[in-house]
Amino acid sequence: MDALEKYDLENDEVVSKPKFEITDLSSATWVMRKYRALAAKDDELKKVALEQKESIDAWLESKLQANQDSRAFFEGLFADYLTKLREDDPKARIETPFGTVSTRKTPTGVNWSDEAVVQSLEKQGLNDLINIKKTPDKKQIKKQFHFVKGRYVNDDGLMIDGATEKEATESLVVKPAKEGL
Repeated sequence: MDALEKYDLENDEVVSKPKFEITDLSSATWVMRKYRALAAKDDELKKVALEQKESIDAWLESKLQANQDSRAFFEGLFADYLTKLREDDPKARIETPFGTVSTRKTPTGVNWSDEAVVQSLEKQGLNDLINIKKTPDKKQIKKQFHFVKGRYVNDDGLMIDGATEKEATESLVVKPAKEGL
């Protein structure tokens, strides 16, 4: 049987089976029990997956830490050897077919503690050196503006660009009772 024949056979079965409907409180109760059982199964699956994930993450972390420790050991060996080479040649490098080892100078700079710097600038009155993040006060805007023909307008006729009307929607909410009731 090829895939097309199998598809036709499955679709014939679907057509010939009557569709389940909730017709009374008894059938609604049965569906709710099934629905709640699916939620419990979801919780169980998530718990098992989380346990496995934690185990795998712990294993990965231990392996990565072991690799990092080995890299640190080898970097120490490289540093010692490069120091010996630089006694004779201050610009020496280690070059192998698998990679090179050298040093790089980092320029002097500033380590910032943003909160402390801002406080210090404010105390000294240097407010022009402080950036201020601008955001709309949406709560106040909603009180003063309303939509008219797709435009956000206040009572004085001023319009705000960048605000569009969001239609109200309705969604189905199923709240199964807690297990054990």
